[in-house]
Amino acid sequence: MSAQLKPSYKEVKEKFEMVRQISREAAYEQLSPVLKNRLGQAILRGNIGLDGFTFEAQRKLKSWERSGSRRVAWDWEEIAKSYRTHPKRFELSIWFKDLELSGASIGRPTWSGGKVRLDYIESHPMGTPLDGLVTDISVAAGVVYANAIGATQLRIMNPVNTAVRDHYLSKPGFSFNERGNFCYRDL
Repeated sequence: MSAQLKPSYKEVKEKFEMVRQISREAAYEQLSPVLKNRLGQAILRGNIGLDGFTFEAQRKLKSWERSGSRRVAWDWEEIAKSYRTHPKRFELSIWFKDLELSGASIGRPTWSGGKVRLDYIESHPMGTPLDGLVTDISVAAGVVYANAIGATQLRIMNPVNTAVRDHYLSKPGFSFNERGNFCYRDL
């Protein structure tokens, strides 16, 4: 008998890039044809785009740093760089009409692989027509990705304040783990 070869890093990286892409496509298809934003305005699913952390997404995220309106001054360039070595990472950029970056999220499976962590979620600090939908879309994509890799729980790690934590907890099925400082939903 011959020993099974472990897949190379490149093969694992390519496999999970495909899983991320398929998961984003499946999450998009699961979105309602018409969504309501924070102001109650109707947003057609066709005006929403889901992608990874492309060069354009990173360029737009960099521009958010100059807004002066952010809740947390995350350095998305450094965040993306630190996650680049995690081939199983979750990454999502959310676009309105393929022009306006409305939100971004990045995370990874836990070390055991049984849970998916969304470590960072941010909406455009100056607002877009997708205000109030970024968390819902990130969670929907995170759930699809978690299911695709066999995870049994989705976690939103370290809410930046109690208002944000309560916003996550208002989403169906979420609870809070005070010791670990994360909101979670069993799948």
